[in-house]
Amino acid sequence: MAITSQVLEPHGGRAEDTAMARKSYAKMQQPPASASVSSILGPTDPAECNVFHRSWQHEAQLDLSMGFALGEVFNLGSHGAGTILFDVRSAPREALAKADFDYRQELMVRCATFDQTVSGATGPQKFTIHLLPGPDIGEKAYVTKGSFDGNSAFVGLRVLDGTISLDMGFNQGSDMTEEEGLSLMSQVAQGFVEEAKSQ
Repeated sequence: MAITSQVLEPHGGRAEDTAMARKSYAKMQQPPASASVSSILGPTDPAECNVFHRSWQHEAQLDLSMGFALGEVFNLGSHGAGTILFDVRSAPREALAKADFDYRQELMVRCATFDQTVSGATGPQKFTIHLLPGPDIGEKAYVTKGSFDGNSAFVGLRVLDGTISLDMGFNQGSDMTEEEGLSLMSQVAQGFVEEAKSQ
């Protein structure tokens, strides 16, 4: 699938070479097919909240049954240090819902706050993740806000609409606020949803 300039150019964004990315990741060592999500991404507490993990990009790109594209909006903030990275997947709605949004609303309530432990260069690191309702875009949308040692670490947005699934993340290494980053991610997501409906 293609990420068009019509959606990205107003925000100063660009698309990556998706075919090249898939070739590069295909050469990397992959976990065994039997590996669980928690063993790849790190366990969550409670364990049932692992459905809200940010997607593991290697796996997303190598699933050739789904269309895949990735891109970025960069040079954000007054110092140009902010970046929004995202991937877009396209497939029949049932396949996308099962792969990326396989949860009931009551689980989102139970997982409003959970911990995720990931492996780091200096050992395991525990992130606290908060789930929030997403903006009114598409069929399903939710926001993730992660913190480490009490400090804000990331903010993400995931959106499902028909045959399109978006996974977006804002780099908070800039002087843009979480709210500004989320607003921009929402604008880009809305653009993709509208474009998909017009095709």
